[in-house]
Amino acid sequence: MSGTAPTEAPTDAPTVQEIETSDDDFLSGKVKCLQPRQGFRAGVDTVMLAAACPAKEGELVLEPGCGPGVAAMCLARRTGARVLGVEIEAGALELARRNAERNELAHMVSLIEADVTLKASLLAEHGLAPETCDHAIANPPFLTEGEATPPPGDARARAFAGPQELLDAWVKFATRMVRPGGTLSFIHRADRVGDLLAALEGRAGGAQVFPLWPAPRSTGKPASRVIVQATKGSRAPLKLLPGLVLHGADARFTGDAWDILRKGRPLEIGG
Repeated sequence: MSGTAPTEAPTDAPTVQEIETSDDDFLSGKVKCLQPRQGFRAGVDTVMLAAACPAKEGELVLEPGCGPGVAAMCLARRTGARVLGVEIEAGALELARRNAERNELAHMVSLIEADVTLKASLLAEHGLAPETCDHAIANPPFLTEGEATPPPGDARARAFAGPQELLDAWVKFATRMVRPGGTLSFIHRADRVGDLLAALEGRAGGAQVFPLWPAPRSTGKPASRVIVQATKGSRAPLKLLPGLVLHGADARFTGDAWDILRKGRPLEIGG
């Protein structure tokens, strides 16, 4: 996940040589990725987002703000779909390239350094043509600038927060790139679902809101994350779905959550 920036990369953005990384496994070791030890780190949210995409083998999935490519690798490995990752941070993009190579997925995962908030004419210069993707997934920055203290380092801060209009720009880019009838899947903070639905208004319909509950609903703990999936060109009404309970009373992952996170089972948003 990464935010926006000026067209030229900021001078304080860390290079891949400067990024301290960990080597983490996903899907029970079927995917192994280097990712930064500080700032945004892929975990449950990332794997759930990739699992929610209904892509089929050979289809093309767009991921704006792909970061080190964990979602892209999980999606390609699970479905056989091709993934086009777009990332503005050079260091994160280099990690994604390394991860694609070491997972032997470079032939399925394409990576482009670009700012998703650029005008369509400038995006075209990067080879990003409208309506060429079958689906899109995204984990946009969760916070608005000034809402909380960001992590140290400008590049890491952009992964967490951005200007008020940033979310709308991400949704606009994703819908522009996806063909009519294609799906758009986002994972976001539950308390910002209204902003996400507003950004989708007039661009994609049939939105399905899928909460991720941290504990059994009997505990009264609210969902902090939701997956929102919509279809470009659809006029179907909004649906609020039961969602998925991540942890049982013993604080361990539920069987359903474990099957998705470790065994690679798809997360079927529509039932």
